[in-house]
Amino acid sequence: MTMKEVLVRCRSIGLLLALSAPALGAQLPRRSADSVAKSDSARTHRLDPVVVTASRVDAPLTTSAAAVTHLSGSALRRLPVQTVADALQQVPGMLVIQGDGLGLAPRLVVRGFYGGGETDYATVLIDGVPATELATGQVNWDLVPLQAIESIEIVRGGASPLYGDAAVGGVVNLITRRDTPVARWKLGGGEFGQAQGGGVIGGKLGTHQASVFGDARRSTGYRAHEKREVGSLGGSFAVADGATHSLTLSTLNHWRKFDEPGALADSIAARSSRAASPFYRFDNTDERVHRLSLDGASLVRAHARVTGYLTGEAARIDAVRTLPLSPAFADTKDRRLNTDRVVGSLQSEFFGQLGGAQHRLVIGTDAGLGRLSSEYFNIVTGGPSAYASSPGTNVKLDSKGNGRRSMAAAFTHWEGTFADVLRLSLGGRMDWITDRYEPESPSTGATTKVFRSAFSPRAGINLRYLQSDRQSGSVYVTAGQSFKAPTMDQLFDQRRTPVPFPPFAISTSNSALEAQYGKSAEVGAYHQVSFIPEKLDARLSVSAYQTDMRNELDFDLQKFRYVNLGKSRHRGIETGLTLDGPASLSAFANVTLQRITSRAPADSGHLLKAIPKRVLSGGISRSIAHALSASVQVTNVGDSFLDDANTLTLAGHTQVDARASYPVGHARLSIDVRNLFGTQFNSTGFPDPAGSPLIYYFPAAGRVLSIGLESGW
Repeated sequence: MTMKEVLVRCRSIGLLLALSAPALGAQLPRRSADSVAKSDSARTHRLDPVVVTASRVDAPLTTSAAAVTHLSGSALRRLPVQTVADALQQVPGMLVIQGDGLGLAPRLVVRGFYGGGETDYATVLIDGVPATELATGQVNWDLVPLQAIESIEIVRGGASPLYGDAAVGGVVNLITRRDTPVARWKLGGGEFGQAQGGGVIGGKLGTHQASVFGDARRSTGYRAHEKREVGSLGGSFAVADGATHSLTLSTLNHWRKFDEPGALADSIAARSSRAASPFYRFDNTDERVHRLSLDGASLVRAHARVTGYLTGEAARIDAVRTLPLSPAFADTKDRRLNTDRVVGSLQSEFFGQLGGAQHRLVIGTDAGLGRLSSEYFNIVTGGPSAYASSPGTNVKLDSKGNGRRSMAAAFTHWEGTFADVLRLSLGGRMDWITDRYEPESPSTGATTKVFRSAFSPRAGINLRYLQSDRQSGSVYVTAGQSFKAPTMDQLFDQRRTPVPFPPFAISTSNSALEAQYGKSAEVGAYHQVSFIPEKLDARLSVSAYQTDMRNELDFDLQKFRYVNLGKSRHRGIETGLTLDGPASLSAFANVTLQRITSRAPADSGHLLKAIPKRVLSGGISRSIAHALSASVQVTNVGDSFLDDANTLTLAGHTQVDARASYPVGHARLSIDVRNLFGTQFNSTGFPDPAGSPLIYYFPAAGRVLSIGLESGW
C-alpha cells in the first residue's frame, strides 16, 4: 500500500465519520461526557477503577467483556520491583522470562504466547500510542522508567478487534499522564555495579499542566560481558486543557548500550554460571529512540467526543549479533538499522440513551507509515581460534537494503447497557498492511511487495449479578479472532548465514509468510467486596479461555528458513486476588494454570517448549505508621520443556524478592534484595540446533542487594 493509498483510505474513513456524526447525534439525546462519567460512577462499586485500554474509551473495569488488570503506580512502588517488566509479574496469565542474570533483559509470555526473544505477541502502548519496534515487533522495556508510570492497564487475550496486528496475547498500556501534582526522585546502587538516578515532576506551569521525567541506570552485569547503560528523558505539556477540549504535546528520548554474553552451554555453566561464551565477545547494542506526539480530545454537541493522536518516531540501532551454527562454529555480523515512522489515530465516540438503554458507539481509524534501512557488515566467521584473533571491527559490507511498511485500519465498537445489569458489546476491525523491500547489495532482484489484510471480529456479554453498598459482581463471555502479521525482519531480513552447500550463504527470512490467526473464547468473572468500608477491600478476578492458532511460524531445518507450519491450542485458567487494608497494607495472589499444546502433525499433543504449565505469584506490603515499611513478592514457575518432542525438561524455580524502607529526614532509605534465598536456576534454555547433546541456558543471578534513597509525593 502506498502512502497515497493510505491517505485515500483515511480520507474515506474520515468522511464516513463526518457523515455518521449528525445522524447518530439525532438518535442519541444530548448528554455531556461528565454526566456519563457520573452515571457510570453511580452504578459501579467504588473499588472499580476506570480503564480505557479494554474498549478505547473510559469505562469501569468490571463492565468489560475481557480479562483486564489495572496496576497503580503507587502500589507498584511499594513492592520490590525495579522495572516495568518486574511489575507485570503481578498479572495473572503473564510470565517474564529473563534474558540476563539481573532481570534487565525481559521477555514477555502472555497466555502462552512467546516470541523467543525475536518478536512479541502483545501490543505495547505508551499513553495509548504503539511502541513496539518497526522491524522486529519487539518491545523495549527500558523506554519508560517505573518512576514515571502513573498506572498500567493490561488486557489479556486477543485484542486485534481494537488494536490490530500482534495483539494476539494481549495489550499493555503504560500510562505516564497525570492530573494531580507530583514530585518524586530516587537514587540508588547495588551489587554488580548497579547505579540509578531519576525522578518525575509535574503540576501547573502557569495555567497549563506539564510534567517531566528522567532516568539513568547502569550495571556491570551478573555474567561476564553483560554491561548495561540506559537513560530516558521525556515529558508532556498541555497546550490546551478546557472543559470541552484538550491538546497535549509530549516527547520521549531514550538511549541504551548493552553487551550480550549469549546463551551458556551446560558444560561451561557447570563450572561457572557467570561465564560468557567466547563466540559472543563482540555482541553489543547501541540504540537511540526519539518520539514526539500530539494528542487531543474534543466534546461535540454534548453527546459525542472525538479523540486522536499523531506520533513521529526515529530510531537508530547499531547491533552486533552472533549466530552459533554449531558448538565449534559461529557467524558474527554488525547490523546498522535506521527506522522512521509516523502513526496516527482518529476516533469518534457517541453516547446516550436510545430505547431506554444506554448506548456507546466508537468508530475510528488508525494509520501509519514506516521505513527502514538495514546494513550488515561481516565481523568474524569461524571457530574459537578465528574469534580469539579477530579485532571485532567492521570488515566488509555484506548486504544492504531498504524497506517500508504502510498500514491503515478501520474499527468500530458498540456497547449497550440494558436494565443497568446487562452490557452487550460487538465490534470488529479491518486491517490493511503493505510491506515493500528493495535489496541494494548484493542485488537479488526487483522490489518485493507483500500485502496482507485481516478482519478481526469480537462479541461479548457482561452480566452484573450483584450490586450493593458492600459488594459488586459480574460475569462475562466473549469470543473473537486476532491476527499477527509477519514482521519486516521475518519477511525480508538480509542477514546471510554461511552454509556448506550452494549457494553457501542463505537467509532465514521468507517473503511468502502468511499472517498467523487465532480464534478464542473466554468466560470470566469479577467480584469486589468491602469487608470494612474504607479499611479492608478485596477484588477477585477469574477467567478461563481457549485460543486456537493456525499458520504459526516455525523453522524448517530442511529449507533453513521460516515457514507457516504451526498450529497450537492455548488453554488456561487465571485467578487474581488483591487486598487493600489499613496502614498501607496491600496484598495480591495470582494463580495461572495453562496448557499450551501443539496441533501440528509432527508434535500433536506435545506441550510447546519454554512455556510452563503453572505460574504462581503473590506479594504483601505493609507500612507501620510513618516508620518502617516492608514488602515481599514471591514467584513460582513450574517445569517446562526445552524441545518440541518434550524429552528435555527445564526445572521450575521459586524466587523471593524483598524490600524494607525507613524514613531518613524527608526521604526514605530502602534496601532491596532480589532472589532473597539465592536460588540457583536458569530462566530459559534450548538444545543445540546443530544436533549435539549440548543444552544452552540463560542463568539467573543468586542473591542481589541494592540500596536506594527516595522522596516524593
